[in-house]
Amino acid sequence: MKRKDMKRIINIGAAAGAVLFAAAGCSPEQGRTAQGAADPRPLKMMSYNIRHCYGMDVTVDVQRVTAVINAEKPDIVGLQEIDRKGDRVNGVDQPAELGRLCGMHPTFAKTISLPGNGEYGVMVLSREKPLKVGRIPLPGEEPRMLLLCEFRDMVFGTTHLSVANEKERLDSIDIIRRSIAGFAPGKPVFLTGDWNSTPDSKVLQGMREFMSVISDEKCCTYHGGPNLSDEMRKLWSTGRFCIDYIAVDRAHAAEFSASDARVIDERVASDHAPVVVTVAKKVK
Repeated sequence: MKRKDMKRIINIGAAAGAVLFAAAGCSPEQGRTAQGAADPRPLKMMSYNIRHCYGMDVTVDVQRVTAVINAEKPDIVGLQEIDRKGDRVNGVDQPAELGRLCGMHPTFAKTISLPGNGEYGVMVLSREKPLKVGRIPLPGEEPRMLLLCEFRDMVFGTTHLSVANEKERLDSIDIIRRSIAGFAPGKPVFLTGDWNSTPDSKVLQGMREFMSVISDEKCCTYHGGPNLSDEMRKLWSTGRFCIDYIAVDRAHAAEFSASDARVIDERVASDHAPVVVTVAKKVK
């Protein structure tokens, strides 16, 4: 993981657009200026693989993960590796508990079943309840899922791509592209997640054809290095092992600016660090 948080400002290139701030909990009145134009107030986004709240100290602690999230005060969050009940989390419904403790609406998507009638998957925490939810299966020997949530002025999603097989990750790209394009046409799409791929990988090359990464790609987001292959461990040891991302679709990217893109220096609550970025609608 990086030694200190890094900040950067990104002006994202491409075309067209819409407004996103309803997902932050703004009413229509709050989201408009006196002239009726869109309010360009910023929206903080987070992506975080929480490893079912199982920390590097081999302790499952939902409240500790909650404290990490609440310290950043994000408006919307994409989470990966969530347990809903089951033996290994002592029956705790982590989506419901995280929603309660963060004061946000939890939207969960199951990928696999766990012992003890448990479920494992990905989720979105949002200030508002989504208008529509899509759960799209992705390739993986261990089943994977793309979770998309439509809000008034945007779509926000998260996914956790295959860890063991690059072909499965590559095969996911076209499914993600088509799903995003057809889910809520005309609205900007923000996609978060643990993509298990580094910035120079073929997977990121494919994703960049229709998504623009706006989170910090220069920092290490995964510090569970001892479990990696020899090749990956060597890269991890450089401190630049980024596999977690926040991105916006290229068709709407030029409408937004991204600032304060950081990887939070937290190495105990999970084997991944949270990724955050603040997004604002550009004022014409």
